[in-house]
Amino acid sequence: MLTCKEASVLATKAMDGKLTFREGVGLRLHVAMCGLCRRYVRDMKRLRETVRSASQIEFKLLPESVTLSRSSRERIKQALNNALRHRD
Repeated sequence: MLTCKEASVLATKAMDGKLTFREGVGLRLHVAMCGLCRRYVRDMKRLRETVRSASQIEFKLLPESVTLSRSSRERIKQALNNALRHRD
């Protein structure tokens, strides 16, 4: 039986491409028995649909005139790199 962490990875992978037969069966069995993962899969599908529809109507969060300074972009890159290095 898959763990919830493994199921969430497979659910994300399924959205990006095809799962192997074994992965698909394992994910379906896990989701059938785990309400939290069932909710996760449902919410991920809704999020994907929302993003798709927003991109189709050219939804923009900020006007194009709003930009970050070079130093702000560098600070964000550094913070993301640090977080990725220390996440496990």
